[in-house]
Amino acid sequence: MNHRFLFLVIALTISCISVQKINAQGRNLLNRNILVEIKDIQKCFSDSIKRYDYKKDEALYAQKYKFFYGEKLKNLKDLYQSIYDKEVIIGKIDPNLSFKATNGLQIESNVPQAKGIPLESEKKKSVDIAEVENYQQLAELKKQLTVNFPVYLMEDFPGGIYRCKLNFTIDVDGKFKKVRYSESSDTEFSIISGLFLYAIGGFEKPLIYKGKPIMQTFAQPIVLTFE
Repeated sequence: MNHRFLFLVIALTISCISVQKINAQGRNLLNRNILVEIKDIQKCFSDSIKRYDYKKDEALYAQKYKFFYGEKLKNLKDLYQSIYDKEVIIGKIDPNLSFKATNGLQIESNVPQAKGIPLESEKKKSVDIAEVENYQQLAELKKQLTVNFPVYLMEDFPGGIYRCKLNFTIDVDGKFKKVRYSESSDTEFSIISGLFLYAIGGFEKPLIYKGKPIMQTFAQPIVLTFE
């Protein structure tokens, strides 16, 4: 009975620690439940593979690991895709206006580049992003994506350097939409990165240029080192 009670206490303690981590991470998030869903998917994988003993049957363990890990990636991708598919862009692109990067920010073109050399009348007005009233939010976002990255979601990852690039649109309501990940060193890390951006949700206020909210596409590289 004492052993069972001790096991229950340990299990509850671990559960409380996980909840505290998510709560602490979720204080500045608009969609904190996304992190909870990620953790649930990872826990399902861990619970499944724990039923098999690597020492007893290495081949069977490897087979099951591959299967369950494939399920985990699929569930993470499905979570990401379900969010992506529900998004609605409400802003409109100004075809005559483009922004140029400053302070290391990467700005993507909002519209496809036309073939050939554009006529003088077709050239866009290029504006420094620093002229956007509250562009400092972008630097704060970069910090949040790295310094505040939910590393507890990578507790089972082997040490090393993980990298990806997130492309996303900031709509006129300040929300992050159409998040895409690329240049991936690890698929799971990239999906988690994209989902973390969705969990942050957006800015309290949209980006403002000359008194009007603007829509713009950005690219943010993420590089994290785990020991």
